[in-house]
Amino acid sequence: MRKLLIFLAGLAVVIAVAGETILPRWAHDTAETLLHEAGAEEAETMLHTSPGVLLLFGQIDDISASAKGLRLGQLRLDRAELRGADVRLDAPALFLDRKVHVKSAEELKLTGTVSAESLRDLLARHVDKLDNIEVALDEEGVHATAQAKIFGRKADILLEGKIVEEPDALFFHMTRFDIKNAAFGKANIGDFFGDILITKLSALPLKAQIDSVEHRDGAVVVRLSCRNPR
Repeated sequence: MRKLLIFLAGLAVVIAVAGETILPRWAHDTAETLLHEAGAEEAETMLHTSPGVLLLFGQIDDISASAKGLRLGQLRLDRAELRGADVRLDAPALFLDRKVHVKSAEELKLTGTVSAESLRDLLARHVDKLDNIEVALDEEGVHATAQAKIFGRKADILLEGKIVEEPDALFFHMTRFDIKNAAFGKANIGDFFGDILITKLSALPLKAQIDSVEHRDGAVVVRLSCRNPR
């Protein structure tokens, strides 16, 4: 009986030490690895749980993370900031499948900053045959100029739009698309190309809702939060 008690006491010490040393380091490294797998070029994370052994059950008391180059659907985020408190993850999904599923959270928010370069890349992929695309951002939205060959002639393109949210998705909504060409003058085909889907919220690793989309001088700021808080 005495040997059993000594063994159990030793095991408790090992678990306690592992909970305060090995598990936090593993959780930190895993979080940064998952961010890199999601497209981040650089990532830094800080998380805290007390006692640390609760990490085995998916409990995170506080978490903060910043990443460069994280993907939000078809958009590259120049900067992403994640803040969370009292977050409970699905531990089996995390440990066995390396998938992040938030079971509950007192607070979990993501703020992403989109640059003109990121939007230029988006337009280049979805609007065919545009060359020399230049994009500027301000409080009114996205303003782009480009060139294209139409009927063998070079045409100047003026394109405007905004990033808009819907309950279940994020879009680039084109509000203006003008073509100016010496052969046929100026044509306005603003609604011809339609909207560009950036991401459906169901495709994100976190069950999120879009809190706001703010157009600023030089950037667009998108704010999301977990939609299943306690």
